[in-house]
Amino acid sequence: MVLTDLETCTIGVVCGVSDTTLLQSTNYWKNAQQQRMPFTIDPRLLYRGYAANTTANGLTVMSQFFLNGAMKRLLTGGVERPLSNGEKIFAGVAAGAVSSVIASPLELIMVQQQKHGGGLVTTARALASQGPATVFRGLEGMVLREGIYCGGYLGVVPVVRQTITERYPNSFGKTEDRARLCATFLAGPLCSFASHPPDTIKTLLQGDTAGERYRGYAQAVRSLVAERGVAALWSGLPWRVVRQFCAVFLFDKINSDLAPRLFPHSFS
Repeated sequence: MVLTDLETCTIGVVCGVSDTTLLQSTNYWKNAQQQRMPFTIDPRLLYRGYAANTTANGLTVMSQFFLNGAMKRLLTGGVERPLSNGEKIFAGVAAGAVSSVIASPLELIMVQQQKHGGGLVTTARALASQGPATVFRGLEGMVLREGIYCGGYLGVVPVVRQTITERYPNSFGKTEDRARLCATFLAGPLCSFASHPPDTIKTLLQGDTAGERYRGYAQAVRSLVAERGVAALWSGLPWRVVRQFCAVFLFDKINSDLAPRLFPHSFS
């Protein structure tokens, strides 16, 4: 399989937009619980910030697919050879961390819209007028979150899926979908649990752009733990586990099954 950069980016956009469109409500419920906002099933609130989130997720996943491929080429020096499991995971982590520069400002807009309402352009202009410190608020948390998350769906899950297929060909790995489901059950919750504390702190910082309660990453961790206990770092985790379980399965399915149908010449 050798996809061009454009084809890789196309698959990434499909993954990102599909994820946001299907699972936007879980994102709202997770953010609301982290910020102690009331629970709602009103679609007008659940899909508030949808345009910003779709743009953010589409561009982020696209950049992660592209950066993952670029990192793999860097690791191999352009030589056609299978990557080790460690190299696959490292490439995913690096792609996620770098993509955060794109994702963080866009997710900031979504968090602000979810909390205060307002239009996409109006919110973006208001935030941009406050300078880079506001635009990139929460970036540290985003780097940690996306590094772990991307390393999971582009590295850990494919590695686990392949291992299950090879070791259990007559049971768990009998079909690719069965192996994918098992890999998602094993790796998905672990990646969600590990990446959730930085996501919580990122959300709190982006919801408080004025720094009235949370001035910086380390201070926000200390304040949150002091106010609500260590468990608060995992506020909203069930919603994120549901979303990431579905998203990781969906991404791997699109990458494995849809890509060959869209670009058969690259898989011949």
